[in-house]
Amino acid sequence: MEVSSLAGRLTEEIPGELARREIPGLAIGICSAGEVLWSAGFGTTQRRDGSDVTTSTIFSVQSTSKMYTATAVLLAVQQSGLDLDEPVTTYLPEFEVSSAFEPRPAERMTLRHLLSHTAGFTHEAPAGSNYRIGRGSFEAHCQSIAGTWLRFPVGHHFEYSNLGIDLAGYIVQRVTGVPFARYVRRELLEPLGLQRSTFDPRAIAADRNRARGHWKVFAAARRPLPLKIPMVAAGGLYASVQDALRYVQFHLRGGEQLLDPALLGEQYRIPFPAPGQSRGYGLGVYLDQWDPGVGVRQHGGAGFGFLCQLCWIPELGLGAVVLTNSFGHMLHNELAARIVRELATSAGRVAGRPPAGPGDDGAAAPAPAGDGELAGPADASAAGEYIGRLGDCAEVVAGPGRLRVRGAGPGRYRVLPPAGGSAGYLQNLADGTTRYKNDPGATPASALDPDRAGTYVLKASGVTLETYRIFQDGDSPVIEMPDDNEEPGGRRLRLRLAPLAPGRYLSSMGEVLDLRPDRPVYANMQLTRVRDEGR
Repeated sequence: MEVSSLAGRLTEEIPGELARREIPGLAIGICSAGEVLWSAGFGTTQRRDGSDVTTSTIFSVQSTSKMYTATAVLLAVQQSGLDLDEPVTTYLPEFEVSSAFEPRPAERMTLRHLLSHTAGFTHEAPAGSNYRIGRGSFEAHCQSIAGTWLRFPVGHHFEYSNLGIDLAGYIVQRVTGVPFARYVRRELLEPLGLQRSTFDPRAIAADRNRARGHWKVFAAARRPLPLKIPMVAAGGLYASVQDALRYVQFHLRGGEQLLDPALLGEQYRIPFPAPGQSRGYGLGVYLDQWDPGVGVRQHGGAGFGFLCQLCWIPELGLGAVVLTNSFGHMLHNELAARIVRELATSAGRVAGRPPAGPGDDGAAAPAPAGDGELAGPADASAAGEYIGRLGDCAEVVAGPGRLRVRGAGPGRYRVLPPAGGSAGYLQNLADGTTRYKNDPGATPASALDPDRAGTYVLKASGVTLETYRIFQDGDSPVIEMPDDNEEPGGRRLRLRLAPLAPGRYLSSMGEVLDLRPDRPVYANMQLTRVRDEGR
């Protein structure tokens, strides 16, 4: 099947999908290494009084920014003497971070850890986050990372986080003496001719052909979505579909003599893989498989009213980009998966079976039903509930003569032993994703101060997004929260809490709950007690 045939069908179908899903605008394109094969804009830059989306309209690409940032860091390795495996304290001597698992973790943490989400960081920082933007700068945001607690030992496993990527960008800024946005402009965007791509919030705000993000909960509350965010390196890029396709071509062309192919290859290598791991996160890019036999390199982005997907098939030398300016749908992923499936099927690479497809921020989609098996020895103590990053739960249960894994999909898994305050982990050997054991038996008995028990809400820009309950459950306190994979009012997760320090607790997922007076915070997200909301 030719690209023109697929483009024709998509051109007919997309306007109806935008209307059905209430998406104001979308830009989409397909490219080979040598040319843009098709690109188009649909809808408008904003719901009311918007202009037509064109292939030059810039959209926020959110976490897809991480791929560009990783490339920029590799350019700094090539040009400024940075070393991927040197401790970050070499470049930031003052940097330190707290850990319940090991002393002086910053001295073991490297740029490779930061770019591959294996440093142990939580997702948000005290200053500048997805839930509390504030007026702070990129520098203040990065400096506040020193006030966080790690979720697991450095290098132990992969866990998606904004903080490592932002810290890597900050190191580039410190070492080169050039503001991060300007460095990326000078060393990556301008050499590739990407005039419609920028990390500079001033340039973004001044751009007349800019898509505005849309999120129904903010619209209902009549609250504007923020434009300037402090998480610059991790999520601050705006780009047009034409520019994003040109960046895909940079990868399809092996670095174009701008970046040494061996260094570019570091982006496609999974650091610290599990035994036999074939999929997972390299340096700022997912190495994925959306259909048996179809290897895809990709990254998605989600947040502040935008959703997008950028991907390419190295074997076929083809890539695709989908950008949208609304939240709460999966059209970007559906279109990207369809393009990959049809192009690969046309090339005779697969039998046309439905692809696994991308998930939030480009993460792997939910696994199909079926039990998995444990690789290696594991005794009865491994049995129990294990919870993943987005609330996806699995259970290790006793089967006929052996332990089985339920709820995580078929495949091979291993149980990793406890580390410090953790109860243990369950790791998928195919892609390295790891769940945390939520085991009451492994949580030390402790008593929650009754004055701190109650219902709390998480807000973003004054809009309530989630509700938490903190209470005593038997011998230990718990924090109860929504399951990100469930609809509102559905299943809720109940995480065990272990005492960490006076007024502070470590959840079974490695996050810190701070209940000291006047500062209820979970995972660096400010909580508001319901009874105090009127104050």
